Amino acid sequence: MNYFKAIAAMSLNRVIGADGKIPWHLPEDFKWFKKTTTGHVVIFGRKTFESLGKPLPNRINIVLTHHPGRLRKELPALFGGARIGRGKTEVPRPFQFQLPKIGGAGTTDLRLIRSFLKLSPAASPVDFFICGGAEVYAQALPLCSDLYLTLVKRTVAGDAFFPKFEDRFELVDKLLDCPEFEIRHYRNRALAAG
Repeated sequence: MNYFKAIAAMSLNRVIGADGKIPWHLPEDFKWFKKTTTGHVVIFGRKTFESLGKPLPNRINIVLTHHPGRLRKELPALFGGARIGRGKTEVPRPFQFQLPKIGGAGTTDLRLIRSFLKLSPAASPVDFFICGGAEVYAQALPLCSDLYLTLVKRTVAGDAFFPKFEDRFELVDKLLDCPEFEIRHYRNRALAAG
């Protein structure tokens, strides 16, 4: 069975964002992120996706949102003539997915996209990367087999924080160690055993 993978960057004090932006500029880390996720599926919450301003190229972009109308309002050029929102979804094929409504108001229930994993058999080269924000990470980490975490070697001010994961994941490798940051690979203990 395939599982999600998480990819994130956090400061020493667990900050991942400040006012909807990344509070550091690390070109080498951006290059690594691009190389790692290109050709795969990237999954964002609406606010994280809006902060990007456009879909990431050469990747399938999936956006989780309780309010699809807000997404269209913020990024109207992405949708052309498509209508989205409650009872109005008209997206041209092949970009149309019929997803079940699961969970109540105020929840992001990632079970609704677990069906995407069935599109990718275990031997498939396609990976599904959870890319934020904080709420999506908090709910998705139990479903992630791997976590690729850039640890920014400084303390920064912010308003979005990476959730605790250390009790569930173990460090398996340091992929890169630079003066400003290091990239760590963690594996989910429960999923590795199963």
